[in-house]
Amino acid sequence: MRIGTDIVEIARISDPERLANKILSQREKEYYEARSNKAEVLAGFFAAKEAFMKATGKGLGLAPMNEIEILHEEEGAPYILFKEKTYSVSISHDGGFAIATALYE
Repeated sequence: MRIGTDIVEIARISDPERLANKILSQREKEYYEARSNKAEVLAGFFAAKEAFMKATGKGLGLAPMNEIEILHEEEGAPYILFKEKTYSVSISHDGGFAIATALYE
């Protein structure tokens, strides 16, 4: 098992719509569009995808970010779906930052 962590300063996302179109899958875009805290959601998704790529040991060469999906269980907990397999992820927001930790087995 490997672990990856990433942190994003929410204020550094200068063009959220451009970033959303680049890194989000269609299902993620639907979730993102329905939220009032779009910048926080986007920063959390970005951090989660970066953390997952770090956990795999392949980094940015793993896949385009929009192929790594951050989805949510019925209770609201996030998880990663990548190539039809699910992985654990935790995303938190505080003090202008989003942080995520992902596990890869």
